Amino acid sequence: MMQAMRTWYLTQIATLALLCRQRDVALAYYNKILAEQPAHALTMSRVAFLHHEAGDRVRAIADFERVVAVNPKDVDSWFNLAYLRQEAHAHAAAIDAFDHALALNDAHDCAWYGKALSFIALGQHADAITSLKRNVTLQPMSPFGHMELARVYFKLGDLERCKKRMQRLKAFDPKNAAVLEDETGIRVEIDRWWGK
Repeated sequence: MMQAMRTWYLTQIATLALLCRQRDVALAYYNKILAEQPAHALTMSRVAFLHHEAGDRVRAIADFERVVAVNPKDVDSWFNLAYLRQEAHAHAAAIDAFDHALALNDAHDCAWYGKALSFIALGQHADAITSLKRNVTLQPMSPFGHMELARVYFKLGDLERCKKRMQRLKAFDPKNAAVLEDETGIRVEIDRWWGK
């Protein structure tokens, strides 16, 4: 009970330090918690975020790797680890972490999207299409999945599917559709099926 109270107290001080924009002070208090409880996953995640915000991606990745080692059922930590790996251009490792997140929550639309971006970076377009289709199934009004699907179809030379995806996008997000039109040189009209 005393340990829980001390952890709560140190966390409150760290939170106050963050509110005052004193990241180094917050990090020192979080490190005090970790010195006493090295496997405190929530504190480890907070430290990882602070390292990422400070621009230390390598430490943030190592921090999240420790978090998922301690708490392998933490979907958000797997996702954050995947995102950081992707940001570091370690796409195969990012896909592995996205797969862990998706094994825990198959409806994590952002993980499907992130996984697709890594597949695209690796030139694995068929896998990217599969992931993007799952993403837009889960988030049908998200412009990003539709945009990337159109881009992949365009890269593959499947202009008919590219146009259909752009029409869907134009129906609810004309601004991003215009970006795609400029990128691809393809102009589309909104299909009557999708309305105006």
